[in-house]
Parts: sequence; structure tokens; C-alpha cells
Amino acid sequence: MIVRQSIIEFLNLQLPIVDVRSPSEYEAGHIELSINIPILNNQNRIHIGKTFKQKGRDAAIKLGYELVNPLKPQLLESINQNVHGKTIALYCARGGLRSNHMASFFSENGYTVYVLNGGYKAFRNHLLSLIAQFKRILVLSAHTGSGKTEILHALKAKGAQVLDLEGLAKHKGSVFGALGNEAQPSSAVFHNLIFEELKHYDPKEVIWVENESFTIGKVHLPIELWSHMKEAAGVEISVPLEDRVKFIQADYGRYTTDELVYCIQKLNKRLGDEACRKICALVQEGDLSSAIYGLFKYYDKAYEMGRIKRNCHDYVKIPFENLDHTKIAEFLYKHQNKYSLEFN
Repeated sequence: MIVRQSIIEFLNLQLPIVDVRSPSEYEAGHIELSINIPILNNQNRIHIGKTFKQKGRDAAIKLGYELVNPLKPQLLESINQNVHGKTIALYCARGGLRSNHMASFFSENGYTVYVLNGGYKAFRNHLLSLIAQFKRILVLSAHTGSGKTEILHALKAKGAQVLDLEGLAKHKGSVFGALGNEAQPSSAVFHNLIFEELKHYDPKEVIWVENESFTIGKVHLPIELWSHMKEAAGVEISVPLEDRVKFIQADYGRYTTDELVYCIQKLNKRLGDEACRKICALVQEGDLSSAIYGLFKYYDKAYEMGRIKRNCHDYVKIPFENLDHTKIAEFLYKHQNKYSLEFN
């Protein structure tokens, strides 16, 4: 049996999800927890695409059948091995030939198949539509070394709605951003991870994000979120410089000298040759604290320039006597509705 489903119905099925697109399409972005059982491998998909352009739709479809039919025993074996039970949800790129063909094949072999109308494209449209609903954003801004991520985590522990963009992007948003992180996802996968977080939240309530650029490492924010962040209310905290240096020293002191020097050298053009050499020498001599003070001269200047670009001068400014992430989070959570309403 084959049942067509809207995106809302499909996501509520609680069934094993099978993505029948090519491995490269799956890797670029897929519905969470779906497994990839491709009807076409990457090479065959490219071959069919070229045939479509050169000889037309009918020739491409004919080639598709010629390539897929010999693989059907392998496809059936794959789904039997990877799926428990005889009921599955299935999608392709647009809900067309690939999902229809695979649904028919699996149905003929005893499966009940729920097919997503519109395919992965429908999922992406749904995802971006949900992200666009979150307008009551509070942006947390502060100089480098203020522990913004730790404050966000403490806010979440208090019950606040928090979107840790750097955590999802697996990058800390600077030349040091990749240290200690796994490889970054694609931008599409990053957007999917944002969706998975937001679907549990209420768009009518405040949601906290860190003050980010449009790009975090190699990935970019969804336009729907970025446009709201640029217009959002914000809180700018300040803590003593000495506390910021100690925080960075504790956070990055676990990395090797070579790793740190490699990252610092990426800033050579912005720091200048002489300053870059001096800071690298301090790291190599084991004087990480002095190196951080030197780096802060650059990062604090860059932060001030970023404040102008992102209208941070309109944010509520709150000084704290020391860097205590838990106490800062308690204060921010207590007053979050006030800060949000002041700017909405």
C-alpha cells in the first residue's frame, strides 16, 4: 500500500524514514534520522542528468529503468537489513519519479509506504517557514573571552529558549573556531539542525542567540533567521578584562603551541607582521596570558567595528563585576521579557 503525505503528516508519522536520493544529495542535507537507500548512485545520477539534457526526458527515464532494475534485489536486501517492520516513510528530491518507483517496488514486496508529497524540497520549505516564525529574538553580545556560549548554556539550564548557533555549526566563529570541533556540516545540514532545535520552542516566547556574523566558519545562517537577528533586541554585557584573559587561557590552554601559532598566523594581515611575530613568540615561550592581551587589542577593535555594523549601540548595556556565567544567566533570564519588550 502507498499513502501520500503532506510534510506535517509525514513528520508526525514516527516511522523509519528512507531517503532514496543519491549519496551526495543525502550528504548535502537530509531529514534527521533518515537512512539513505539510494535508487541511483552519484555517477548514475550524473549520467541520467546528462542524458536528460542531451536526449530528453523519455530517454533519461528509459536509462533510469535500465540502471535500476538490476539493482532491485540489492535494494530490497538493504531495506530488509536496515528497517524493522514493514511500514516505512520515504522521500526523494521532489516527490517524483524516484520516490514513486521505489514506493511501488517496496509495496510490491510487502511494505506499506508513506511518501512525502514534494519530497525533500517540501521539507526545506517547511523548515525555513518555521525558522521565519521566530522573531522575538534576544541577541547576547560581549567582547571575546566573556563566555557567551557558557552563558547561553546556563540560560538554557534555567529554562530559557536558547539557540546555540556555534554549537550547531561546530565552529566558534573565529580563526580559532575549528579547534576542538568536529568537521563542520554543510549549510543545508546546519539549517536542518537549527530546525530540529526550534521545532521544540514557542515562537511567541523569547529566544536567545549569540551575536554572530552571517557566516560561522564555512556555513551561513538561514536568511530567514539572519534578517530577524539584524532587527532584534540585544543585551551587551561587559566583564573585567582580567577575567576575560583568564577565561580564554583556561579555554585554549589545552591546545598545543603549534595549533595556537597556526591559528594566530592566519591573522597576520590584520595584526601586522611585527605584532603577529611577537604574539606567536609569546605563545612559544609559554606566556599565553601576554599573548591573549596582545590578541585582545585586535579582537576588541574588531568587536567595536562589528557593533556599528550590527547596530549593537542600541543594545541594553549591563556591566558585571566578574565573569560568573551562572549569575549572569540568572540575571538575564529574570529580565529577558523586559529587554525583549523594550525593542518590540
